[in-house]
Amino acid sequence: MGALGAISGVRSNGQEFPLEASISHVEVGDATISTVILRDITEREANEEARLLLAREVDHRAKNALAVVQAVVSLTRAPTKEAFVTAVRGRISALGRAHSLLAQNRWQGGDLTQIIADETAPYLAPGQINIDAPPVVVAPDAVQPLSLLIHELATNAVKYGALSSNHGHVGVRVRILDDETLELCWRETGGPAVQAPTISGFGSTLVTQVIGRQLGGAIAIDWLPQGLQLTTTLPPTAYRRDFTPANGVAALGRTEDARVTSGQRILVVEDEMLIAIELCEALTSGGWNVIGPASTVAEAMSLIDQTADLDVAVLDVNLAGHPAYPVADRLRALRVPFVFCTGYEQVDPSNRFSDCPVVRKPVDIRLLSDALVRLRNAA
Repeated sequence: MGALGAISGVRSNGQEFPLEASISHVEVGDATISTVILRDITEREANEEARLLLAREVDHRAKNALAVVQAVVSLTRAPTKEAFVTAVRGRISALGRAHSLLAQNRWQGGDLTQIIADETAPYLAPGQINIDAPPVVVAPDAVQPLSLLIHELATNAVKYGALSSNHGHVGVRVRILDDETLELCWRETGGPAVQAPTISGFGSTLVTQVIGRQLGGAIAIDWLPQGLQLTTTLPPTAYRRDFTPANGVAALGRTEDARVTSGQRILVVEDEMLIAIELCEALTSGGWNVIGPASTVAEAMSLIDQTADLDVAVLDVNLAGHPAYPVADRLRALRVPFVFCTGYEQVDPSNRFSDCPVVRKPVDIRLLSDALVRLRNAA
């Protein structure tokens, strides 16, 4: 009596399939009645296999993401600790934005215009960057390298090139050539005179190894007196035309006045302590008066009650397994503007907070500060 375990059955067409069988019996007078129950578990096994496959894929992607971060840290060179931290933080943020874009599109690819907009947003000033690109969805394995490439070009332009000057300009043009090759041209003008670097760094490695060997592309760099010009061509396998991307999150860009008035009170609500510590230190360095961090809903509510005249707040969505929506409701009732800082793609399933700005993790502190300043100025 009991379960017989996994056995096989045969359908009328001769196809073998998995069964789950159990036998029971009952005494009725002098007779014994036995019952055999057979269940077709084909769908159950398929679902279980799909779950196992998903778990393996998530494990693979998580480990691969950590390996890429490890490589970024190892390959980054900087003259000072502060410069090293800034460079690593920026590159990891670029990886995070690429990951978010892929997740939005279920790992089917990413809109190239959105990639360019996302990676130039932290440095974007009105009229300084012009993007001329047709609708192009790059393949999944090209999203991350191209995100890093645009990030490196933008940070280099801010440090040494066109974006280091208020009169500088960057033009980004994308087109598909007659042979189906995808061409991306980054051209800087109006900045200081540039010259080719004498030492190869992370950017050079990215260009020659990742774009060239991993994606099978080619890159030409001209260090023109009026500004850097880089042209990269990628084979047809690097993009696709059979997929429509999801609507991306609009790049925030810089505010006209990104300065923080000294003493502005900001509530930080974050349950991951390492992230909270880094966030508080970065905001404090930027001139904010940080309240917190609060790691639970109750702690956040208590800090709100204890702090008079909060100016803005930054909220994680998930606090130790509990949603931060009660905190958001309380802040909204008090007319305190706030930014959601989260790794979730969907912040609020009910869309009650669809009008609230969202900054994705890993955090680019410049984008977060700009969003906070924008909220403060609008209040």
